[in-house]
Amino acid sequence: MASKFNANAGDRVYKHTLKLKLGGGNFGEVWLAHDEALDQDFAVKLLDPSKTSIHSELQEARVGHKMDHDNLVKVHGADVGQFKGSSVVTLSMDYLPKGSVLTLLNSGNFMPLGDAIRITIDTLRGLEYLHELDIYHNDIKPQNILLGENGEAKLTDYGISAQAQNGQSVAARASYVLHQAPEVTASGNINAQTDVYQVGLTLFRLLNGIGTLEAKHSSLGRAAFLDAATKGRLIGKADYQPYLPSMLIRVVKKAIHHDPTKRFQSALDMRRALEKLAYQGRWTTNAGGELIGCDSKHEYRFEATPKSRGKFDLTTFKTNKKSGRETKVGAFTKKNISESEKNDLQAAFMLKVVEG
Repeated sequence: MASKFNANAGDRVYKHTLKLKLGGGNFGEVWLAHDEALDQDFAVKLLDPSKTSIHSELQEARVGHKMDHDNLVKVHGADVGQFKGSSVVTLSMDYLPKGSVLTLLNSGNFMPLGDAIRITIDTLRGLEYLHELDIYHNDIKPQNILLGENGEAKLTDYGISAQAQNGQSVAARASYVLHQAPEVTASGNINAQTDVYQVGLTLFRLLNGIGTLEAKHSSLGRAAFLDAATKGRLIGKADYQPYLPSMLIRVVKKAIHHDPTKRFQSALDMRRALEKLAYQGRWTTNAGGELIGCDSKHEYRFEATPKSRGKFDLTTFKTNKKSGRETKVGAFTKKNISESEKNDLQAAFMLKVVEG
């Protein structure tokens, strides 16, 4: 979509010289820009107030300026005026060159469980701070979680956040449909539990595939998608990776429960549940899309070879990282088994790698 601002590298917007376009959409654009007064680079949003209002755009700046936490992106300044004949609101905020957590996805479009848990814990820490200020983020998704200098996760984009009083529910200004909690569909109101729901769906997508929810929305359509979420039928057992431990799945299911009273009642509760989990191994994919497991000493892989009459041979391997020697894992290697037996044995092998 063409930008109404027609901005180019080298253009001056107030005290900022634009350097590199980082992204954009219906709201406007995001640029890496140099603040000539402070001699420092910032990420600068060029916002189109005709899409909402100047008041709404500045609300994001007011919320973001309050942020003083390692897991939240801070907004440092805001301006209102004209640029190339168009009204524009600019917000300058921390520039994080590592981008969003989407850069950590493997070729299978997911990330190893340890990384996903760590990123979610960081996000929940930032969310706890927001909730202490009686602010609901309302737009928690992988694209809005950036990576800091040391790889820490930082929640950003306060464009549709809302200020509450004493932890009460408040009307949502807008919603991200894929992560819309069932009670928001019914009432239009958001609270701490709707943010927890969004964190839960974010964790689900990081663990199982970023595109899972988009595919469901595309196949079902908006109305059926929201209805499935309302009835707790949006995500089923088959949507989870076979190697995910039951305790981790339990955390995700509790966070995204369709009944808000059965969810974690705070970001702190969910963070504590995740911090209790520790796993020795992980699975990821190589450049060719093949699943590869590893722990501190070994790498793991498996081969499933089709035989006649619907049977399979399953061979599992481990490679010593130090010596490079590969051997078969006999307990999970079997010949001439059915497809269901092969799937069960393969899942048991993968889970054993994770849990040790």
